[in-house]
Amino acid sequence: MDRFLGIVENGRLNIMMPREHCCTVRLTQIVKPATSAEELAASHEIDLSQYEGCAIMVTGKLPEGKGWIFEAKIIDTAGPILTEVVRSLFC
Repeated sequence: MDRFLGIVENGRLNIMMPREHCCTVRLTQIVKPATSAEELAASHEIDLSQYEGCAIMVTGKLPEGKGWIFEAKIIDTAGPILTEVVRSLFC
């Protein structure tokens, strides 16, 4: 599993680290299906509304260009001070 650090904006994770994966994604708990299954991923989407504006760290798998982190687990959240540090370092 890879680790991703980002800030939740508009209900999606804006990945800031690792830099090669900088994009905005949604999180789902399911294992990546063999075929594209947008509806299946969406039905298991993790609601990020409680983390809006906060930095979070997530583990999971991000296939290139898919817009989803699969098998996602939120492993840590930052408070306001650390969120501002993350924002200033990566923006």
